[in-house]
Amino acid sequence: MPSSTRDPHPILVVHPDRKTQRTVHRIVGGTFRPVVLVDDLANAAVRVRETPPFLIIVDHQMVRTDEGRKLLADRSIPCLVLMQDSELDDLGPLLEGGALSYLLANPMPLLAEELSITVQKLTRRDIFGLEKYLTWGIEIRELTLTDADQRRGLVDEMGEDVQRAGLGPRALAATLIADELLSNAVFNAPVDDSGTHTHSGDDRSGSRPLAERDVVTLRYACDARYLAIEVEDHYGSLDRRTILRCLTKATNRARDKVSMGTRGAGIGLATVYGSCNHLVFNLEPGRRTQVIALVDVRFRPAELGNAVCSFGIFSTEERRP
Repeated sequence: MPSSTRDPHPILVVHPDRKTQRTVHRIVGGTFRPVVLVDDLANAAVRVRETPPFLIIVDHQMVRTDEGRKLLADRSIPCLVLMQDSELDDLGPLLEGGALSYLLANPMPLLAEELSITVQKLTRRDIFGLEKYLTWGIEIRELTLTDADQRRGLVDEMGEDVQRAGLGPRALAATLIADELLSNAVFNAPVDDSGTHTHSGDDRSGSRPLAERDVVTLRYACDARYLAIEVEDHYGSLDRRTILRCLTKATNRARDKVSMGTRGAGIGLATVYGSCNHLVFNLEPGRRTQVIALVDVRFRPAELGNAVCSFGIFSTEERRP
């Protein structure tokens, strides 16, 4: 691409630690955009006034200040928050105000993978598909739900595949995640022209034929780094406010409270969030919602030493500088 046609809007990195600045610079430098490094929010404000950045990457402690909350509230510029070595209780204050869309909570080197993918999705405005989070060439299983009572059968089939892949106890978390996401897509996603949810009160163990917009798709794959579970509906009724409300509930839950007794019990996105390492929402309002849960299979959950799950809320309607 000739230099004259390159997007001049930089990536602005706001972090007090110089080593982290350099690391983030190396990761996002592959976009070949200008990268600006600053130590504090005062300098960040100056840079924003000079040239509005394409993206701001900021330390989570900074966005807990008044200036940081103002930065998050400016929805015209995507703001990605880095949160390392923190507890689940630290997440609640970040969710206040409903302005946070992108949180990366993993330590290095895991951060490099997730940060690069998030920046590329925003750059290319190509947000859909679990393939973006996995190694090229992996086998993807795709199952289609054409009746509401098929949900348990599809979940069990996926669980058997996960067991065959040698992922052991992660099959329990995987089936819980898939069951909840499918339940949301089948019963909570459908709305009428007025926006009223038409099936949220249905018996979730009963039969209901699913055709056209009601058809729901489950896809999953594993590349020995992540087990990715993707569910897509064709209503696009899930919005940021609902997502953040559900994630806020997760701050009051212990991460490992997963049992077979909770499966399918309406525990919702809060428990899905607490059962994976990265939860991704790809929204096309009025047309489709795609949710991707990533479970890191390289480590046992305790070995990550991190009680906070990363998340991203991407939308086809997001504005860009």
